Formats: sequence, C-alpha cells, structure tokens
Amino acid sequence: MKKLVFVLSVVLSLAVVAGCSKGYVSEKNVGGMTMTLKAERYPLVKGDNTITLKVADQSGNAVTDAKVDIRFYMPPMPGMAPMDSTTQAMLHGDMYMATVNAAMEGGWKADVTVTQPGKQPVNSTYNLDAR
Repeated sequence: MKKLVFVLSVVLSLAVVAGCSKGYVSEKNVGGMTMTLKAERYPLVKGDNTITLKVADQSGNAVTDAKVDIRFYMPPMPGMAPMDSTTQAMLHGDMYMATVNAAMEGGWKADVTVTQPGKQPVNSTYNLDAR
C-alpha cells in the first residue's frame, strides 16, 4: 500500500510539473493571415519573457517581409500607473521574436500589428498571464 501511494504521488507530481511547464500557443486567423503567438514559459514570469510570432499567408507560406509591432500591457486598474510598452519583433528564420517584460503578476495583453509593404495592417490581441 505504501508503494502504491508513493508511486501515485510521484505520478501526480510529474503531471503537475508537466502541466506548469507547458508553453503558451494561440493561433488566430485575421485578415487572410494565420498568426501563431508562442511563449516557451507559461504562465509568463515576472520580468523578461521571450515570445515568438509565426505569420503565414492564406497558402500557409511564412510571411517574412512584414514589420511586426507588439504592444504589451496590463489593462488599467484604479490607483495604478499604466504598464505599457511597445517593441518591434525581429525576424529570426521564419518567425518574429520579441522580449516583453511582465512587471508584475496578473493578466496582460499583447496587441500585435503586422504590416506588409503595400497592404493594410492586420491586428490581433492575445491574453496572457504572469505569475
């Protein structure tokens, strides 16, 4: 009986750790594009976090000629100074990468704007949590 309890405890602990270490992935279809935002650590940690964005056209081909701006912010709360930053994601291979800073625990948003030459900007918002 003690062995069974021990084995179940170990399995449960591993399941909890595996569940906490999963990254974040959210895919959205907007303006004829598929945007996939990823974070390796999720929930995000207080401080710097790396996020990547893969942008694909309607044919599934990677879009690598775009300017990708990310506004990372915590929605306003009474009595708190705004926490808001904007960064331009840099192209690495076929993905855009940026570092965002979650100054405190709680709910955050990433507003992503993808602008291709000669086309209208495409926007998408992602909800993220930091702990």
